[in-house]
Amino acid sequence: MLPKEKKERLNSTKTLEELKEQETELIHQNEEDRAVINDENATPSEREAAEARVAEREEELARLRTQVQERGSSASLGEG
Repeated sequence: MLPKEKKERLNSTKTLEELKEQETELIHQNEEDRAVINDENATPSEREAAEARVAEREEELARLRTQVQERGSSASLGEG
């Protein structure tokens, strides 16, 4: 994984639409991992790994959502 600072710099070069697409993809991946977590046939290690991935993605989603919100606010100010 990339360090947080490097991810933020990479995200700063993306368009608002690209950030929203990345957010959608992370949400989809979390849904898949939540299915693993809730699967009765999943092993404890599979569940633990899925939980770790969800937690990591939730942190990334929080950063992305902040950037989306900031970009949206900037775009709104520029329209006026």
